[in-house]
Parts: sequence; structure tokens; C-alpha cells
Amino acid sequence: MKILIIGDVHGCYHTLKSLVDKHWKPEEQVLVQLGDLINKGPFSGKCIRYWQELEKANPGRTVLLRGNHEQSLINHYTGKNPLPELKPLVDNITAEGLSLKKVCEWLAIKGLRWETEGVLITHAGISKNADDPFEISSKKGVLNNRSSLRRLEKVQVVGHTMVQGGKPVFNPRENAWFIDTGAWTRKYLSALIISEDGTEAKVIREARSKND
Repeated sequence: MKILIIGDVHGCYHTLKSLVDKHWKPEEQVLVQLGDLINKGPFSGKCIRYWQELEKANPGRTVLLRGNHEQSLINHYTGKNPLPELKPLVDNITAEGLSLKKVCEWLAIKGLRWETEGVLITHAGISKNADDPFEISSKKGVLNNRSSLRRLEKVQVVGHTMVQGGKPVFNPRENAWFIDTGAWTRKYLSALIISEDGTEAKVIREARSKND
């Protein structure tokens, strides 16, 4: 089995759908989106609906992780940290005919990591300096970290911090792939097809659709 890992989508629905249609083979690959499916781009509601449809059609073959933007929406909805700047996101979700309550409940049960024998996927990576990398509110945690990663035996695959050059980067010192290439900035949505043991990896890039 291989894993198709998609970086930060940020509401670029048409680009996401194009990448999945071209490259995902459900009978051979697990599909993982490593968080920040939503916000910034124009079609967060459509991205949510699309991923929910993928889940239903392919039980056990898709994984959606929580990113910091999903967590921000959950916190906003639950009143833990109301953010006026999230109103366009909320409006986009409800305009798609989705219940904000049900969306937040759906996102709240999404995990912070997914792993195999040789690969660990999180949104922002295991920081060298994290006391508890899975503490949701921590600036060094896997939702928010922007510092250097701890070198693990497993290959880490992360997004969150946009890499330069529009192409995923492997850092051997950290044994980590960085695959956020700024789809919402009209650049590329990137992905990685990687083996379970992390030894084989192929980079995928999808130019942002003009419809996004």
C-alpha cells in the first residue's frame, strides 16, 4: 500500500478535485489530507462537502487531519476564541447548505496524526522544543509549530509552513517532507505519493485552477 498525502488546500476546491481525480487510486492508496482543508481560498464549503462524499464512497481509505484553521473554526463555534475574521469562512460553509454545528462536530473528531511503520503525518510537525507536541493550544504543537522539527526514525510529512519555489522539499537533517506550496496564493497544490516505510516518494504538483 502507498499513501497519497495532500498538502494545505485552503478552500481551493477545483484544484483539489483535479489532483484527486488524476492521481488517487483508491484500490492501491490511502488518501490523506494533512489539515487546512479550509479557509483563505474561495470554496471551503465545497471542499468540506467533497471530502465528506469521498469518505462515504471510500470507507477506510481516506483520512482528514485537523490543521490550525480547522481548530480555529471549532474554537470560534464553541465560543472558546470567537474570531470576527472567520465570518467569510462561516458564510461560505452555510452558503453551501451545510450545518456549521455538524461541520464543527465532524472536524472535532478528526485526528492530529496518522502514521504507518515508517511515516508520520501531522499538520505542522513534531518540534524539537515541544513538551507535548499534541497539545492543541501549544505554539510548538502539531497544529501550530513553525520551528525546526525533531529528527525521528519515521519520515515526517508536514504542511503549515509554505515552502519556497512551489515544490515540496525534503530536509534530510529533519528526515521530513514539507509539502505546503501555497495553493491559495495562486501557486500549486502539492502532494506526495509515499510508501508505508517512507523509503519511496514521488512529488505531485497541481497548478491552481483558474476556477479557484
